[in-house]
Amino acid sequence: MPDPTTTIVTEIMARLDEREFQPFAIMLSDGARYEIPTRDHCTVTRLLRRIELEHDNGSITHINPLHITKLELRKPAG
Repeated sequence: MPDPTTTIVTEIMARLDEREFQPFAIMLSDGARYEIPTRDHCTVTRLLRRIELEHDNGSITHINPLHITKLELRKPAG
């Protein structure tokens, strides 16, 4: 059985590497939701197995992938 942490890290990396990036949101087990409007807002540290989100206000959120419950594609504007 695949490790859920590896699966979610792989899925986020794939979304960030898509030729035409599609914004998405990360939902956590505590109900928090984080929007990823561009690939520059999210970094995956594979060795640490951590997701780092940079917010427009300069703050950074560190997420343990074990707390991610869902990734949701945002609907295109228009």
